[in-house]
Amino acid sequence: MQKEEIERLFRQHYSQMIRLARRMLYDGEESNDVVSEVFAALMKLDEAPTHVETYLLTSVRNRCVNLLEHKKVRQRFEQAYMVELSEGQPADKIPFDAGEEEQQLTQLLTFAEQNLSAQTLRVFRMRHLDGLKYQEIADRLGISRVMVYKHLTKAMNTIREYNQQKK
Repeated sequence: MQKEEIERLFRQHYSQMIRLARRMLYDGEESNDVVSEVFAALMKLDEAPTHVETYLLTSVRNRCVNLLEHKKVRQRFEQAYMVELSEGQPADKIPFDAGEEEQQLTQLLTFAEQNLSAQTLRVFRMRHLDGLKYQEIADRLGISRVMVYKHLTKAMNTIREYNQQKK
């Protein structure tokens, strides 16, 4: 899509999109991130979708739902990580009575620690364990938001490969 067309769509639909995101997330920064991600994805398209307003609002809604689901997973991930730290046991030595989901999350963390670069792992932890936003991570590490996004994309692709190998 042309830059001018995206700017026009931004001016025309931004307020609706941000309102929807804020109603779902109750967080201004996360809402801004979601809307920015939708426009970033829109820039990659060759041409505008047929029903632009519907497309944009549905995209915001879907990203918000994904983010909320991701927060639930992150909470379970944090709990499993805290259990491992408090018990001082390596991931592969979790007691048998620990929940299967907790074991999977701990194994995933161990895999991430072994297969991600130090910087990618740092970004992954800051986002998923500490719950920091892209800009907060960028500021703390002295990198751009784009680099934060690239590190997270790399981490998620590595984790997807791990999940596919397990199947």
